Amino acid sequence: MEKSCREIEQMLIDYADGQLSAGESSEVAEHLAKCEDCRRMLEALQRSLGLAGVIWDDGLAQAETVQVPIPHPAVKIHWSGYAAIAAAILLVAGSFLWRALTKPAEPQLTFAEIECKISESASAARLLAAANLLAKYPDGKTIVNRQYRYIAERYSQTLAGSEAKSRIENSMKEI
Repeated sequence: MEKSCREIEQMLIDYADGQLSAGESSEVAEHLAKCEDCRRMLEALQRSLGLAGVIWDDGLAQAETVQVPIPHPAVKIHWSGYAAIAAAILLVAGSFLWRALTKPAEPQLTFAEIECKISESASAARLLAAANLLAKYPDGKTIVNRQYRYIAERYSQTLAGSEAKSRIENSMKEI
């Protein structure tokens, strides 16, 4: 039994996404081969889904307005077709909004800032290595502890700064 246009319209989104079974897909394809109105609706749906995909991929959801020219042919589209298209657009817009609200802002570092961080880490590592060498000598404990405090305070955001802080805490436990 051949399906009506109304039944086919309700299957078009799944058909466009390739979500129908082989049997249902062939039924829709047969109907589309005979029905120009349903073919136009599928084409409009595919354009909408394509536009939604472009918006998603390019991050254009933050654009203030998007003007899309709509041709005005005398095509009769049932309200269910409009509802399906509107639901797809709302789903995509909602996912953009959710993504924008839940995604933490990532700081954008310049090359100079990255270079500065590398330089700071290298300096801290050199100072820590020197302090560790001095720590092997019993007479150098006072200097070493002062050096560890300096590294921990001055280079607190580096791995060497964390290591120096850990060494300070360990030396406090020994006392």
